[in-house]
Amino acid sequence: MAAIESDVLDRITEIEKDSKVNLKVPVKLTDPHNLVIAAKNALSLRNEHTAHSLRNEGVLANAGPLSIRVSPKNVGRALRLFDAVIKVFLARGHQFTGSSVDLGGQKYEVSIREKLKKVEGSSFEKAPTDVLCLKIYGGYPLFEMYDSKSVLIEGKIARIIAKVELDVEYFKKIWARNAKQKEEEMAIEKMRLEYLAQQENELKNFKLLLNLAHRLSEAKLIRDYVQLTEDKAKQAGSISADLENWILWAREKADWYDPHIEKEVELLKDVDKVTLAFGVMNE
Repeated sequence: MAAIESDVLDRITEIEKDSKVNLKVPVKLTDPHNLVIAAKNALSLRNEHTAHSLRNEGVLANAGPLSIRVSPKNVGRALRLFDAVIKVFLARGHQFTGSSVDLGGQKYEVSIREKLKKVEGSSFEKAPTDVLCLKIYGGYPLFEMYDSKSVLIEGKIARIIAKVELDVEYFKKIWARNAKQKEEEMAIEKMRLEYLAQQENELKNFKLLLNLAHRLSEAKLIRDYVQLTEDKAKQAGSISADLENWILWAREKADWYDPHIEKEVELLKDVDKVTLAFGVMNE
C-alpha cells in the first residue's frame, strides 16, 4: 500500500530538517563509504564479466558489494548517488550491509540501474539511456525512483527515504497485526485441543468407572450363582468333591474380578479385565 502523500510530505520535511542528514550529492566523490570504495575498485577492474557486459549491453555490472548496473560514463554518478543514499540511511539510524539496508529488522536490497532501450534493427541488443533508476526491494518491489526530465534522482533522495520509511512502517504494522492474529488463533487452537483432551480424559475415566461398577456387579452375580448352586446341592444332599472344587474355583474368580479385592490368580495374571483377553505376550 502506497504511503499517503500528506504523510510523505510531512516525513520529507522531517528529513530535510534533520541536522544529521546531508541530502546534497557532491559533484565529486568525497570521503566515500567503504562499500562505495569497494564498488569503485570492482568497477574499475574490467574483468571478463564486465567486458562481456560492455559488449552486450554497454553497461558495467561488476560493482563488488553494491548492486550497480550502469554505462561507463555514469559510473561516477552512480557511485556518488549510492554514497549519498547510504549516508542518509545511516544518519536516519538504519544499518547498511552489502547492498542491503536494514529497516526495522527487515533487509531490503538497494540497487541503481540504468534504463535500457532496444537498439533499432536488433531483436536482442539494448543500449543505455542515461536514465538511472534507484530500486529498493525485499522479496517484493518496495519502491523505485527514476530520473525525470525535470528532476534527477539526486533531487529526490528525501522523497525516496520518506517513502521507504513509511512503507516499511506500514508493513511492520501489518506484520505485527498478523503476528498478533496468529498468536490469538494459536491460543484458541490450544484451548480447543486442551478441551478435547479434557473431554477424552473425562470419557476415559467414566468408562473406567463403568467397567469397575460392572465388574463389582458381575462379581456379585457370580457369587450369587455359586451360592445358589451350593444351596441346591446341600438341599439335595449331593455335594460331590468335584462340585466343592468348582465352588472354590468360582469364588476365587469372583474375588479376582471384584475391583475391591483383585485377588491374584496365576493363570489369569496377564488377562485384561476390561476386555477379558490375554495381553500381547500371551496372544
